[in-house]
Amino acid sequence: MKDRLRALHINLDAGEGVVNEEPLYRYVHALNIACGGHAGDAETIAKTLKAGAALGLDLGAHPSYPDREHFGRRTLEMSNEALRQSLVKQLELFDDQCQRLKIKWKHIKAHGALYNDLAQNASLADLYVEAIAPFSSGRTLYVQEHSVLAQKAKEKGLKCFHEYFIDRRYADRIRLLSRSDKRAIINTPEDSLTQLRLMQNGILEDVMQGRHAIEPHTFCIHSDHENTEEILKRIHEA
Repeated sequence: MKDRLRALHINLDAGEGVVNEEPLYRYVHALNIACGGHAGDAETIAKTLKAGAALGLDLGAHPSYPDREHFGRRTLEMSNEALRQSLVKQLELFDDQCQRLKIKWKHIKAHGALYNDLAQNASLADLYVEAIAPFSSGRTLYVQEHSVLAQKAKEKGLKCFHEYFIDRRYADRIRLLSRSDKRAIINTPEDSLTQLRLMQNGILEDVMQGRHAIEPHTFCIHSDHENTEEILKRIHEA
């Protein structure tokens, strides 16, 4: 990347088995690897870890509601204990593969509906922070800046990266626009670059053209969206 973009940190949701992701890895700085909740298994985790490590990328776990049917993109009604056990199981699976391959991992990022729910649900955020505690020490949580999870994590002394999305539009300073809205996903390289540039300059513009001051640390793009490679190439060339 050119000099003015070297500080840019882009993370990619990976190991999900939807598309051929590996050509995208050279354009990003971190991978959030599915660990058995919405997608992924020991084999895909290991494959993604090895590919990411070969490129020197930051590697992290991407736990979710245990909901493969809907790819973790719907809120799942389940008991607190069942969810806690699922999160621990997912992170154990991921950590076991890292240990087996002698690969260090750096971060944890919730996926999909769980990510969105953690932004507003205090009791869920408490449960999540407790469940991931055996794995979060010395690692970074990728969170929405003004979310309940960010507040809870910081209260526990956890390091957080404020995350914003290159390929998703926002309803307000916290909420992503629902995927049921045709405006929710940004598929064109120019629109994605425009949103990224604003965010790099500390501005988030929502769909009502409201502008919010932000302090971003990392920017996410999805591997399974249309034109992801073209978007990343455009950012690389800018």
